[in-house]
Amino acid sequence: MTVIDLGADWAAEPSQPTRPAVRRGSTALAAAVCGVLLACTMTAAAPAPEPRLTELARWAEPQTLLLATAGDDTLLVHTAAEVAAYDAADGRRRWSLPGSTDWVYDAGDILVLGFSRPESTSAQPQFAIADAVAVDRSTGRVRWRAAAYLEQVAGLLVSFSGNPERPVAQVHDPATFALRWRVAAGRSFVPDRWGSAVWELAAGGGLVERDLATGAVRRSARVRLPAGTRVAVLASRDAIGIAGYRFDANGVEQRAEVLWYDRTDLTAAGAENRWPWEADCGAGTSCAYPYDDGPPYQIDSATGAPIRLLEGSWHVGSPAGLLLFDDGGEPGSVLRARLEPAGHRPRTDVAGWRVLSTTGQVARILGHEDGDPFATHVAELTADGLRPLGREPHGLVRCAAVPRAMACTTKAGEVVIWRIGEERP
Repeated sequence: MTVIDLGADWAAEPSQPTRPAVRRGSTALAAAVCGVLLACTMTAAAPAPEPRLTELARWAEPQTLLLATAGDDTLLVHTAAEVAAYDAADGRRRWSLPGSTDWVYDAGDILVLGFSRPESTSAQPQFAIADAVAVDRSTGRVRWRAAAYLEQVAGLLVSFSGNPERPVAQVHDPATFALRWRVAAGRSFVPDRWGSAVWELAAGGGLVERDLATGAVRRSARVRLPAGTRVAVLASRDAIGIAGYRFDANGVEQRAEVLWYDRTDLTAAGAENRWPWEADCGAGTSCAYPYDDGPPYQIDSATGAPIRLLEGSWHVGSPAGLLLFDDGGEPGSVLRARLEPAGHRPRTDVAGWRVLSTTGQVARILGHEDGDPFATHVAELTADGLRPLGREPHGLVRCAAVPRAMACTTKAGEVVIWRIGEERP
């Protein structure tokens, strides 16, 4: 072992060095110390990450019935007295219209809102007509008004009127409500969302495919009709169906049978996996519902291939996969798990949370209440799973979200709009 004697004055200030070579070690040490101090200074001066929830607006609104979205920049607040639009960027109120809305169709720069009408006292079957009002999404300027039964299909509006057993079908431009084309007195019509068409069961019994935009006949065929006193045409992803109805001994109309025809050549097809209604279930899947009393399925949105049978009474998808609920899966129920988008393995990172927002069938915002002190923790569902956003010192009832903002109602009778910040580094 080598022992170095530092002498009695080892702690005193060193004398001025006589050669530059002796300064190198001190210079390097000083530079290192300065570097550390500079790094600390830069770290201290760096701005704090943006809060994930920044409140833009808050106001009392005890009678809120519904929150909705229009495009990526507009939040809608529906009450019994009006519907109001708010800018998702700054929470500013843009416009409002008086009346209670039943539905909203988003047609890009135009929103078409359906307002309640008094129920008809007629004993004859009628279409569910609403007072439709089209407004500019940004300014609220009214573009047109109409009393009609409307459906939005592939950027156009399809209306039906007259006797439901001999209806009139019309297709309109959503910006002006100008009539594109019209066909009267068919036995049944159905919009085809998969083929940009309208299928008509003509008075003579022929099955006719019409181009949605022009009304031109693409093809027609004579097909066998089901038994019954009334028939109705159906459309599914890869087949067209015709349902027959007849009255039972108690005078109640019942479905007799459904015949299906392959949409490629209109030849007879089987009834397996025919889903006239599909709803987005997130992560590239759809929730598909049959016309009869059969079970719904989760399917691949691109191919239509079944993934799994859907159990329970409430099916909600998300960017993080299909959500599984406790307590039978009713609205407000607590989540127990989600199924991963890839592989569909169950994950329990959402266990104990509640769904606060859905867009159609797709959930994005979750809430979890904490009692001491009381608050609602808020999180966003992404393709990677649960992303915590922050906390609100009230109970939250429901929310609606666009990519960078959300609006929620609270149990205190308020509406709050937040900006959603980017992921913290």
